[in-house]
Amino acid sequence: MADYLFVPQSVLDKWSEKGRVEVKGHVLILLRENKSFQLTGAVRFLKMEAGEDVKGLLQKVKTLAALKQMGAEHYRESVILGDSAYQVQQGFLADANALRRAAGVSQPPGDKKAAGGTKTQQGEKEGEQDLLAQFLLDNLQ
Repeated sequence: MADYLFVPQSVLDKWSEKGRVEVKGHVLILLRENKSFQLTGAVRFLKMEAGEDVKGLLQKVKTLAALKQMGAEHYRESVILGDSAYQVQQGFLADANALRRAAGVSQPPGDKKAAGGTKTQQGEKEGEQDLLAQFLLDNLQ
């Protein structure tokens, strides 16, 4: 299963204001690198506004597609699921494994491609993930 990092919409907005990125629909474009990445919309559940957290969603991140599957209603900073109302933070998901590779953190045994092995057919995609990871590492602070 893939490992993802949640990046808040507010951070994306700051990057856009500083001219580092452009967002077109569901595509994030790193302007300096001229690379684009598909965005996966998501929310992080911050606190209860009403009801109880019977689904255990607090401090969890769910994609917008997952919210729809759950039957949740999402509008801006709120999600309603059954009798429960949550305050959420909007954002998107980034591949955390790519962040680790860019940061030079050791990978699980046998993951030679992530440790800088030879490129395969997936090498180009991994290179793009590494570029996004480096961008996130450089700009998340």
